Formats: sequence, C-alpha cells, structure tokens
Amino acid sequence: MGIIFYFSGLPTTGITPQILPRFLFFKLLHLGEYIILAFLLFYAFFDLKLSFIWAYLFALSDEFHQSFIPGRTGKFTDTLFDLSGILLGLLLATFFIRQSPKR
Repeated sequence: MGIIFYFSGLPTTGITPQILPRFLFFKLLHLGEYIILAFLLFYAFFDLKLSFIWAYLFALSDEFHQSFIPGRTGKFTDTLFDLSGILLGLLLATFFIRQSPKR
C-alpha cells in the first residue's frame, strides 16, 4: 500500500512509454498494482469480503490523494480499473487456495 501511495504522489507528466499508448500503459498499471494488492490482502486476512473492502477503500482514498498532486487527477473511472484488478487478484488467490494440497 505504501508503494502505491508513493507512486501516486509523483507527477506523471514526464512519463512517455515507448511500447504502449500512454492511456493503456497507465490503466494496465492500475490493474496490475491492484491485482497484487488484493492477492496479498487475501493472504493477510484469508477473507474475501474483508480483502475486497480494504482494497477498494484504498483505491478510493488513493484517487482522492491524487487529486491534490500537481499534474495528477483523481478519477472515479480509475477506481473501476482498480476494481477489476481487485477482482482478478482475489480470483487468482482463491484459485491458488483451491489448487494447494490439503493438509
């Protein structure tokens, strides 16, 4: 969470990705970081609902935080990309739980 907060506090005006269009690059970052966050929260809590709530509340607070950063904007639509990452991360975590051998 601290890493996401740190990078959210940096302006993105100088970042020009060479491989992907700028829009796609940043939306994939949103998706990836929240896949990882939700996955780790699930392993911390072992509770889907609690992990989902914490991850999405953090996504909302992160967009609010970005609204105070010069060159950044806090957009609700970005939280929808975050939400997609959260759902994928929790899906991935439950897949790994089901695949692990029972003790």
